[in-house]
Amino acid sequence: MKQLICFFIACFAATDGFASGVVIQAAGASPESYLAFLKEHPSMRSHSQYQSEKQKENPRQEEDLFRIAENLETDPGFLIAKLQTINNSGALSPTSLNFLFDLTTKLLERSDFKNNSQIKTMNCKVRGLLEIPMEKCRKVQVDFQSISRQWPFASVLMVESSAFLLGAVNHLEISEEAIYQFTLLSDTHKNVVFKGTYTQFMQQQFAAELLVEGECRRFASNIEDFQIINSGSAFFNKDCIQPINNPKTSSSFGEWVQGNKAWVYPAGLLLIGGAIAYGMKDKTLVITKP
Repeated sequence: MKQLICFFIACFAATDGFASGVVIQAAGASPESYLAFLKEHPSMRSHSQYQSEKQKENPRQEEDLFRIAENLETDPGFLIAKLQTINNSGALSPTSLNFLFDLTTKLLERSDFKNNSQIKTMNCKVRGLLEIPMEKCRKVQVDFQSISRQWPFASVLMVESSAFLLGAVNHLEISEEAIYQFTLLSDTHKNVVFKGTYTQFMQQQFAAELLVEGECRRFASNIEDFQIINSGSAFFNKDCIQPINNPKTSSSFGEWVQGNKAWVYPAGLLLIGGAIAYGMKDKTLVITKP
């Protein structure tokens, strides 16, 4: 009897709750319904939000820059090589952007770096993202409208770790010469990452890959992030949100309960009631007046 009670408690829990994590908008799902669902479940995050947050921290990169700052008197060629390696290692975190600006500014004050074009380019690169004037830099204005038209699947553009919502009013000037990491984020498609100048980026033709496609009862996912695989969900509609990690079987139990709820719920209540009565059959009920 105890096992039966647990079974029906599990039924009710399975049909009501959602695990917290990242929610992927399945191909064909309504964007409005998807956003409404996220608003109703604040513990859950959109795919684009999750991906943008991941690029906000890079402890290893920040530690490498800190070590360089402690050894600014070393060989200039070695310093430039180390800075270039870090500059090309991945998206620069907000901390790294500030650190790199301070380092390059100090180096440009030295006579042996004053006219170094590589240090100047690195300095100009981070200025725009930090909203620092770029009077002495060759700059270009990012055309967000053109990006939205060219890659309509994307909802967010990341330049290094700075995120810009496509469709919103944005203003950004960046270096014309510097190499940036550009990332197109979407709630339906895999990230598109490109490293190069802004002009090179705008000349690309990207083929975006869907994250989840298929139907509620049978779908396929194209996800490599272990956190999303383990705790993420696929949104098809407000009545169908499936765990990513078990697309074929995760929905079978819940669907069975939903399909047979006309008799499952009443039967469950009867069993629970019967179990309570059975457990009290040899006991005396005493009611004490207050």
